[in-house]
Amino acid sequence: MLKEHKRKIIHLIGLLIPICYYFFREEDKIIAVIILFALTTIYFFLELLRLTNKKVQRLFLTRFSSLLRTHEKQKITGTGYYLLSSLLSVLFFEKELAIACLSFLVLGDMFAAIIGTRFGRTKIWANKSLEGSFACFAVCLVIGLLIAWLFPEHLTPKIVAIGALTATIVELLPLGIDDNLTIPLISGLVMQILISVAF
Repeated sequence: MLKEHKRKIIHLIGLLIPICYYFFREEDKIIAVIILFALTTIYFFLELLRLTNKKVQRLFLTRFSSLLRTHEKQKITGTGYYLLSSLLSVLFFEKELAIACLSFLVLGDMFAAIIGTRFGRTKIWANKSLEGSFACFAVCLVIGLLIAWLFPEHLTPKIVAIGALTATIVELLPLGIDDNLTIPLISGLVMQILISVAF
């Protein structure tokens, strides 16, 4: 439990991406894409080195083993998937949607884990609870409404609510794909489609 809470707190560092992207002008989107592409490429190169070089892997595990889930010790970590989803979100979604769906992941997923672990009584399946899912939806909705207030041209409360619900459902479902990829990309895609239809 303590390990998971540490992971989620460190997860907050991921907010730096949507926060920094907020200050980019629309015409500077390509710069954000280039920066994220460079970071993602470097990270995956280091991951490949870790997974193929036993000496590097031992050094990595000595330092970070306490923060890794069991499957991450022999596979790509969640950070790699988060960088990839950040790159794809910034590349393909409207600015406000990229900021929203990445914030859904960082904050919604974190609160789902914390509330679900501490107060989750109504189990849905495995380690998922109704209380955790409600916390995820509530946090995503609040964050989404704040972003809609900052970007009123496209985002409406209805679109945000559907996006928050989508993120919550994706977080809940055992899709077999890392949720650092699925939560932002699926919720962002749903909101992008809704904006295209509405406007």
